[in-house]
Amino acid sequence: MATQPPIIRQLPDLIANQIAAGEVVERPAAVVKELAENALDAGAKRIVIRLEDGGRRLVEVEDDGHGMRADDLRLAVSRHATSKIFTSDDLFRISTLGFRGEALPSIAGVSEISLASRLHDAAQGHELRLSGGTETAFAPCAMAPGTRISVRNLFWNVPARLKFLKTEAAEAGHVTDQVMRLALSHPQVAFRLEINNRTAIDQPSGETLQTRVRSLFGAALADRLLAVAHHTDTMQIAGFVAHPQEARPTAKRQFVFLNGRYVKDRLLFAAIRDGFKGFLEPRLHGTVFLHLDLDPSQVDVNVHPTKSEVRFRREGEVFAFVRQALQMVLSANAGGFSLLPASTANTAENHQGPAIIQRTIVRPLPTTQPPVQVVMQERFIPPAVPSAVPDRSEPLPAKRVAETVTAYASSLPATNSTTVPSKPATRIRRVLQLNHMFVLIETDRGIRLVDQHALHEKALLHVLDPNITDILAHGRQELVMPIEINLLRHEVALLEPLLPELARVGILANVTPAGQIAITAHPALLKRTNWARFFAELATSPTPTTVTSALSERLAHSAACHAAVKAGQELSHEELWELARLLDRFDDLEHCPHGRPTTLDLSWSELERRFQR
Repeated sequence: MATQPPIIRQLPDLIANQIAAGEVVERPAAVVKELAENALDAGAKRIVIRLEDGGRRLVEVEDDGHGMRADDLRLAVSRHATSKIFTSDDLFRISTLGFRGEALPSIAGVSEISLASRLHDAAQGHELRLSGGTETAFAPCAMAPGTRISVRNLFWNVPARLKFLKTEAAEAGHVTDQVMRLALSHPQVAFRLEINNRTAIDQPSGETLQTRVRSLFGAALADRLLAVAHHTDTMQIAGFVAHPQEARPTAKRQFVFLNGRYVKDRLLFAAIRDGFKGFLEPRLHGTVFLHLDLDPSQVDVNVHPTKSEVRFRREGEVFAFVRQALQMVLSANAGGFSLLPASTANTAENHQGPAIIQRTIVRPLPTTQPPVQVVMQERFIPPAVPSAVPDRSEPLPAKRVAETVTAYASSLPATNSTTVPSKPATRIRRVLQLNHMFVLIETDRGIRLVDQHALHEKALLHVLDPNITDILAHGRQELVMPIEINLLRHEVALLEPLLPELARVGILANVTPAGQIAITAHPALLKRTNWARFFAELATSPTPTTVTSALSERLAHSAACHAAVKAGQELSHEELWELARLLDRFDDLEHCPHGRPTTLDLSWSELERRFQR
């Protein structure tokens, strides 16, 4: 008997809105984004966001925009109701932040929501209340002109989604970052964020982008900004790029705004990375605050429900334009990055039409592009010099190369795999030193060219005394003046629960009322640590045990590096032979602790082939 096909039914509005909420409203920060963008589209000059319990209990956004008519309140919470597009052609020249008409009904479907709004020429406002998308009240109310939307008990009727929310501090951190992005995208608008009745962000109206950066990220970063100003007939970019020393292991400090909208577009991120090429290590990401403006008809923002991804009609031109703008600024200041004068400002003018937003050019464009000079970025943690290694300030005398390896190896347990050769010994015929830097080894299999420092460093790392990696071996350094680290608010929220674990290894830190990480003490061995980069990297993978293990590993690398023979050091015949025998004594010597190769091998058959014998 054939089975009957399932019956196709139209989904109820409540379920449809909950499905849409899964795409648009994944957490309280998304609610803030959608409501604040509606406020900006309404011409608001001041936006106040209030948060309770990380957004679970309350997310409220109040603005002084043009408001809504009483008859439009009910329509605003129905699906696909919008005042921003009228025809299908409007989808291809969108100049507003919102346009889908999905946010409000989606939020209403998974919360208890109140919409209150008043026109500027009206005597009173009106308030509409809904619970799970069902209307519960509608009445006049007293309020200032504008709109106030209160979202309470988010996801109360979708407990499965409620379980995916993080801690209160983490969700509040995401909201804070969202408000920061909005404040950077519209520096002329006032933003105020209140978390549990405490002011977290309070930015006045009429500011410049530089002022916003200084207020949100601190003077240390703001004083290392370089102005970006570049344009063509169809595109314009303005903003700032920070000194390469402000680079981070992640792209979290890359703020790119397209026609006033914060975007996370792969093409733009790739163009920024290419723009920094030659100025940063490949693993690092430069800090940028860029406003890119182009004709709305040249970009499609109707790609993703959150509107954070876009599609350009001329991708190659946009990529080359952004890359060239960064290269011009970095090249013009290579070798000595001049600081931006405090009087320099990047202003933005309001614009209502579909054309490019006009921004003041803050630095004249150079007529010629200077050659790029490579500026090397310092490592995550500069080498610390542990005193547990004898003669640490100087390389071991050449005569002690064999003694050092033999002594370390003999002190290890017999089960240590690093001391057991895993390959048959190679017969060495002769050993020569070249240019006091390289060792040429002739064997029965071919020739090996060895970097003497890199090879000895890796061998010492294999047999290093475990006490070298004890972070607290030399005590803790108390600081008279705490070291203050500026991070994004959600990064601070992630790091705060980890501080007790870091205290166990001597890194004492706390969160200041201003939302900074303040270091009050640290192990003496880590006195040269770049703490800003340390905490920024910890925030990307918040596991303190992993980070402290990495610190111990770097101490070991440093100890081995300082104890190994140096490039330029002349070695005796016996010492050269001992280095050559290391290749058979240990495995995994092909690369030094920093990842550089230690040996170059050519077999006799390969040499014969190359000489066409």
